[in-house]
Amino acid sequence: MILVLGVVLAAGAFAMKGAMTDSVTVDEPSHVIAGYAALTAGDYRLSPDHPPLGRILLALPLLAGPVSWRAEGTDAWRRGDFFVLGKAFLEEWNDGQSLIRGSRAAAILFLMTLLATIGGIARAEFGTWGGLLAMTVAAFDPALLAHGHLATMDVPFTLCALLTLLCCHRWLDRPTGLRLAALVAAFSAATLVKFSWPALVPAIAGMVVLARRKRDPRRLAGTLATAGTALAIGCLLAIWAAYGFRFEAAGGKDSAEATMHVLGDPGRALPTTRAEAWESVLHDPTTGVDRRGPLSPILRFAHSHRLLPEAYLYGIAYVAKKATVRAAYLRGSYSMTGFKDYFLWAFLVKTPVPTLLLVGLGVAVALLAALRGRGSPLTLGLALFSVSYLAMLLSGHLNLGYRHLLPVTAVLFCLAGGLVAQSDAGPGMSPRALAIAASVLWLGIGTWRASPYLLGFFNEPSGGASRGHLYLADSNLDWGQDLLRLDARLRTEAPGGAVWLAQAGDPPWPSGLAVRALLGDSTHAPDSRPIAGGLYVLSVTEWLGVYRPLARAAAWQDPRLRSRYDSLAMAPHPGPVGAGKATSLTSFEALRRLRLIAALSTREPDERIGTSLFLFRLSDDAVDAILAGFPPR
Repeated sequence: MILVLGVVLAAGAFAMKGAMTDSVTVDEPSHVIAGYAALTAGDYRLSPDHPPLGRILLALPLLAGPVSWRAEGTDAWRRGDFFVLGKAFLEEWNDGQSLIRGSRAAAILFLMTLLATIGGIARAEFGTWGGLLAMTVAAFDPALLAHGHLATMDVPFTLCALLTLLCCHRWLDRPTGLRLAALVAAFSAATLVKFSWPALVPAIAGMVVLARRKRDPRRLAGTLATAGTALAIGCLLAIWAAYGFRFEAAGGKDSAEATMHVLGDPGRALPTTRAEAWESVLHDPTTGVDRRGPLSPILRFAHSHRLLPEAYLYGIAYVAKKATVRAAYLRGSYSMTGFKDYFLWAFLVKTPVPTLLLVGLGVAVALLAALRGRGSPLTLGLALFSVSYLAMLLSGHLNLGYRHLLPVTAVLFCLAGGLVAQSDAGPGMSPRALAIAASVLWLGIGTWRASPYLLGFFNEPSGGASRGHLYLADSNLDWGQDLLRLDARLRTEAPGGAVWLAQAGDPPWPSGLAVRALLGDSTHAPDSRPIAGGLYVLSVTEWLGVYRPLARAAAWQDPRLRSRYDSLAMAPHPGPVGAGKATSLTSFEALRRLRLIAALSTREPDERIGTSLFLFRLSDDAVDAILAGFPPR
């Protein structure tokens, strides 16, 4: 018990350190404001890409103090624009860095519960010491710690998924009404945290089949029917209850005019009504017609017959559409439809080497046991869930980050416990035990050295955090987490020069951050003053041009682009606007900035802030020389 407590407290200390030093990240505003709107206003129009339960729990701490809420009556509120509202909630209306701490504290509770669940699963399969080993591997995993202190849904869903499998195991071991109720509650929670819950269905079915075939094959059909009926009724009731037993997503005075966020189709006007918005999320953005497959007809039927709340059905369609096309980056290559080996590379370069060794051997032991006919229903459930979840992950085109692998890596942590014999007497000091202890020590030291920059962790063979951008971008290392560190760094910089910032993902800026927006985003208009000498801070994803092709060095090898730039340079264009800002840039000024980033992408930064921000010091002459000399003729 002392060892378990020590492991959990160490993980909590790592997570708390990150929670206090990381600035608000890209996805946190949408989760927090959606939860707060659902909790305080009973309104579910915001951020339909996730169900409400996890977000409501993350927003609960916000009720303890004063919170400024100015959404109602705005055009963004009517349109359900959670990007604009989330940013305003944590940047303009409130001190976001202070407000997010309460939600992050709740997130850390999810993390600690997940660690206990991983330990519980491994203990059920491999004994006390196996449970301790699995929990320790998880507790010192950089990615789990990095995302475990953020107010997002990756860790809560992982927790709900593993709790479902553990509860199913206990119910099959000793079927009682109370244990069946626990299974139904865990599964229902998974359906209310993330739309990835269907991956649990084959896992539960496989566990039931294997357990009953071993004990009482005659009761197989009855057990499947009992489990299926209880889970179906329970999750339906839970989903309706989570939305207040109301079909409409929006509440309040403007509910008749309100829509949820839409993903438009190229060449078509954005929807302005709820009916048009509903139609738009069923469409393939590349064709403008319903996506192929059975999902769209099923959702249409469920929507027209009001089988589930409007926001839940809309969210499923929204996520499916969002997964069809999305910019991705892997090892110097770019794609709009993703890479088949993206998550394999993410796992290989972002997982600590000792963890790779421990989970690799743990999986081998589990496979050997299965081949010898000693596989348990719980191990089968873990395997089926992992395979189903990976199949869902690979069927889409969202290559957004290692964080989407957390449900699978949590399963692998459980299997690592199989390296310890099923004995409460302890592993002893055998060569195997010494190797395991050395690996755990290596893991702990590596995580300690990387803290608090755990979001940008990369293992030693990949070159570490300083070389991570050669493999991945986005939430793998650049999620807005270093803006507080930038603010602290600028306070030590000699005053006088302008600071230009290009931060990918549009996260809220910390209060008082004295920078100019270089490119602009959905809420920060680009500063209209012509670029000149100063400090240029580029986040890795912007530096790589993941979402801006014209910021890539290769784009400027095209003579048509260079010709366009030269013709704009020769034409008259507006001069400085003054000290103010504008909502847009001239074509020439926009191209100048993109060309400068493309040129800087071929250079090493003068300084690196955290893992995600590259800083360049440029004089007026240097800016002119770079623009004039790039690309080399």
